[in-house]
Amino acid sequence: MNSNHRAIRPLLLFGIASLAIVVASSGCSWVRNKTHYQSSKEAVPLEVPPGLDMPDTSAATGLPLASTAGAPVSSSTSFGRMPVSVAEAFPKIGEILNATPGVVVNGRADALSSYDVTYKGESFLLRVLDATGGSRLVALSPDGRMLNAGAPAELMAAIKSRF
Repeated sequence: MNSNHRAIRPLLLFGIASLAIVVASSGCSWVRNKTHYQSSKEAVPLEVPPGLDMPDTSAATGLPLASTAGAPVSSSTSFGRMPVSVAEAFPKIGEILNATPGVVVNGRADALSSYDVTYKGESFLLRVLDATGGSRLVALSPDGRMLNAGAPAELMAAIKSRF
């Protein structure tokens, strides 16, 4: 009887393995045939209600007219214009700053063509920008506002007069 059990055991394992393969391969067809979305009927096309087809632009910022787009905002925009390039103006401005009494150069950034300056108790950034036909010197406050009056304006006027 013991030998019968040994002979049945491999057949039983073979049968279970075969059954598992048959069940696994037949299960794939259950998943493969789930195409209900392909046989569904098409829905009615989406209709957009009148008035909702375009965004509301009543609060949008208006663009300037083409005739005023290139006009200067104020006369102060040409205040720091210089007839030389940024590459020529930046080192020259550094020399002028070092020679100007009361000016403390706290730092400089060659990549930005700018000087961190303190003059008459005010700290600001002097930056040389590329402009048409040369370069332009601007003074910026620590929060990024352009400065056109006070100590920054005096210093820029002194630099321009020595240039």
